[in-house]
Amino acid sequence: MSQSKRHDDGSLTIGTGTARPGDIVRCGIPTNKDLYGNDQDIPIIIVNGAHDGPILWLNGGTHGDEAEGAISIFKLLEKLDASTMKGAVVACPVMNVEAFLTASRGNPADGFTYDMNRIYPGNAAGYSTARVAAAHFEAMLPTCDLQINIHSGGDHSFLTSVMFTADTPACRELGASMGPIWNMLMTSPSGAGNPSGQLVEHGKAAISIELGGLCRTLTSDFHEVGDVLRDSYLNVMRHYNMIEGKAEYAGIWNVGHQETVLASGAGVWVGERSLEFLSPMKAGEPLGILYNLHGEVIDEVVTPCEGMIAGVRSRPQVMEGEWICFFAVVDEVRDDFIPNA
Repeated sequence: MSQSKRHDDGSLTIGTGTARPGDIVRCGIPTNKDLYGNDQDIPIIIVNGAHDGPILWLNGGTHGDEAEGAISIFKLLEKLDASTMKGAVVACPVMNVEAFLTASRGNPADGFTYDMNRIYPGNAAGYSTARVAAAHFEAMLPTCDLQINIHSGGDHSFLTSVMFTADTPACRELGASMGPIWNMLMTSPSGAGNPSGQLVEHGKAAISIELGGLCRTLTSDFHEVGDVLRDSYLNVMRHYNMIEGKAEYAGIWNVGHQETVLASGAGVWVGERSLEFLSPMKAGEPLGILYNLHGEVIDEVVTPCEGMIAGVRSRPQVMEGEWICFFAVVDEVRDDFIPNA
């Protein structure tokens, strides 16, 4: 059972570690035992600022084929100085370690609660992944003010800078504090089976963000994605006065929902050469071509309605009914997500 808590002296306990004000501690949240009887845990880094402030949780690797959370957290840690910081950052580079080990969306050994981002907060007496999720939530809930759940397109697609937020002032403010490039917010319900949805049910400010994919995890591409995410977390910390500096904002935010474009047949998917992410498009504009294995065009895929491209499948092989495009439809434009701006 988790002993995670905030202490009166400013110390912060998460799982097996306690960080005093001004300390950085590497520890873990105990979960299951492996086949050899060894204890398993979720890796955690606590950066506890020397001064009072909010506690920000950064959660990566809910899906094991998404490494952007890990690289961006590692880059963030290089920039933080606990001796001058207000509040704390609790960084979880990989929530689903067994899935991460095999670069799979979920733990391949767990066929019942495979996708942690659909069954969260799990069940302490349930299947393997459900137990890991329950341990994570038990540690996070009493020690979290702000939460960012970090996702990407994983092994089959690339997703650009979009986020999912509940329709609450606290969540919309957190999303808007990510910085100028984060101006597309998808409305997400509270109570959904993911960390953000569960935290919102308890009155917390929590968002899920998307940026990256396996197609951009080599050399300079991976660094670039990691840098963008790191700088966005720093902007959040400036906004909430956790570190010095002035936060920057988009100022105008698109709020909407997603339309998924699915393959009408099986074959080879080839996206349009000139596609631009988050650029307004009309209904019926070309997205790409679907070929069968005889080289015949079986579909010329077009936009389903007016909106913007937020993600595109990067794996050319596709089965009928699989995901091709993540299309963002703008329902309203807002300029009031930052109080007193």
